[in-house]
Amino acid sequence: MRVFKAFRFVIVLGILLIACSKNSSDPNGGANGTVANNVVYYIDSANIYTTDINGANAKLVVAVTPSSNLNSYIGDACVSTNGNKLYFFHITSGSNPSTKIVSVNKDGSGLTTIATLAVSTGVNYKSIKQLNNGKLAFIKNNFGSNPFTTSIEVINADGFGQEKLATVPLGFSNHQVDADGKRFVLTSSAAIPLAYSGTIVNGNIGDPKSIVNSRNVLSTKISSDGTKVVYAKMNGTNKIDLYSYNTGTEAEVLVKSVSLPTDITTLSTWTVRLNWMEGSSKILLSFAKDSNFGTVDGYLNCVLINADGSGEKTWKINSQDDWLAFTE
Repeated sequence: MRVFKAFRFVIVLGILLIACSKNSSDPNGGANGTVANNVVYYIDSANIYTTDINGANAKLVVAVTPSSNLNSYIGDACVSTNGNKLYFFHITSGSNPSTKIVSVNKDGSGLTTIATLAVSTGVNYKSIKQLNNGKLAFIKNNFGSNPFTTSIEVINADGFGQEKLATVPLGFSNHQVDADGKRFVLTSSAAIPLAYSGTIVNGNIGDPKSIVNSRNVLSTKISSDGTKVVYAKMNGTNKIDLYSYNTGTEAEVLVKSVSLPTDITTLSTWTVRLNWMEGSSKILLSFAKDSNFGTVDGYLNCVLINADGSGEKTWKINSQDDWLAFTE
């Protein structure tokens, strides 16, 4: 996965692919409320696959470009709340770089470019989702500016009307918003990262509060309704601790300590990602062993756990470079 390779000399902090939501006026097929997100999708270069909830019966949903095109890949992606569509960034590198917002039906039909975003040296886009008002929200990083800037952007579902939802202060990364575009979680980009939570007010993220126990956080995920944040951090060298943070009460609870395979932590290039499933009732932790692109010894481990830590279920997808899981 070329877009992520540049970052995986250290552990990649996963936000992956934040929840999409729609309202009944959305012409693309949204509906008020949410439906249970009980399907797991995976990005693999310029392809999206889906599997059963236990990782079996992998099936190709869409191949955006042939696998031989190494300059084309899919960035962050999400699923519409009713489960009928996927939205994602299609990125091309090389002499003619571009970033497009693309939609596709869950059966792989109807591949449509919604918008072509402005690109220049140092500019990239992350974390696409659709808000309850029907607009698509995403992060714009401009590392080419001095000082570099980060903002949360929104755009209409027809690709017009892009505007800034909020400016993100320097020193923060891995920004996520809830389905209303108000509650957020982000991570300090200090040497020892710490997660913060807060509310956007008048285009400003204000004064976010630190999630005290998240020191050395690996990955975060805010629930679609904004009431919970799940975050992951290392416990020694062979376990990941999952914590649940209540954005209202600011209470933090250890959900589960998950043991890692013995070989995964020997590599500097491995990814940790979190997703919510079935609203905020289940947590999907995924961690991937990077096999160095083109080899067959890589794999993806998924661990599905109830939000109270019970009912752990695990599966492993072998012979993959680095599949990136998303559920909503």
